[in-house]
Amino acid sequence: MKFDDECRDCLYNSQLSKVAKAKDGDKFELFKRGVRALCDNPPGNYCAPLLARDINLLHVKIFGEIIDYSAEKSLFNQKLLALEERLYSLITAAADPLTEALKYAITANYIDFARLSDLNEGSIETVIAAARKASVDGAVLSSFKRRLASAKTLCVLHDNCGEIVLDKILIRVILANYGLKVISVVRGKPIINDVTATDAKETGLDKIAEIVENGSDVPGTYLKEVSVQTIDVLRNADVILSKGLGNLETLYGEGYGAFYAFNCKCAHIARQFGVPLWSACFIEEES
Repeated sequence: MKFDDECRDCLYNSQLSKVAKAKDGDKFELFKRGVRALCDNPPGNYCAPLLARDINLLHVKIFGEIIDYSAEKSLFNQKLLALEERLYSLITAAADPLTEALKYAITANYIDFARLSDLNEGSIETVIAAARKASVDGAVLSSFKRRLASAKTLCVLHDNCGEIVLDKILIRVILANYGLKVISVVRGKPIINDVTATDAKETGLDKIAEIVENGSDVPGTYLKEVSVQTIDVLRNADVILSKGLGNLETLYGEGYGAFYAFNCKCAHIARQFGVPLWSACFIEEES
């Protein structure tokens, strides 16, 4: 899924903002110029997640380390874990727990440092308030339930930290209602605030799902670079649930018939799918 000028400016501003808080001097100016060059002259077949990876690699080249989001990742994981059981009780008490769990998991995609560099603890309340107001496409939801009912395996492609706790609640609800196996695919290496195997274990996701690292440092599911195991999981899963924009931008159009659940934080994505900006989106791609 190709990006436009808005994607370039978004990545430039968010990544530079993070680095500017911790770096100064000649190296920062060199990094700034390098990021501008990457954003202004990407290869023609690029999408935003590939550019985000290149920015991270440039940071390693100049500063000797990745752009560090470990503090933010741990903060959001721990804050959401502290709310997990309260939210789970609230969700399972609803008339339709699966729909309710989806609403929370989708709105939690708001926790995205690639798009929003100024997130803080107050963002959690923003997510919870948005989840209460969110709605899920009824036709897509019916298809999702129908396919889950006959499925033996569900593959979940995770996106961001913090958000993963709401994904975990959704998986708990699914496991309580459907007899299937869940395989959770996470990033192969740290990139922005995306989920890795370490984060999956920190949140206890490994206790309810099989964790598969995708072998890549792209913040998405870029099929040209993911592991053979990840391809096998995608090909053999009865249902695929793709979380977030990075997975959407790299996987959509590849023919896997996935369900895509994301917060529509980008105007060009909103235009492509005909949905309001900042809305909770749940769409199904034909295989």
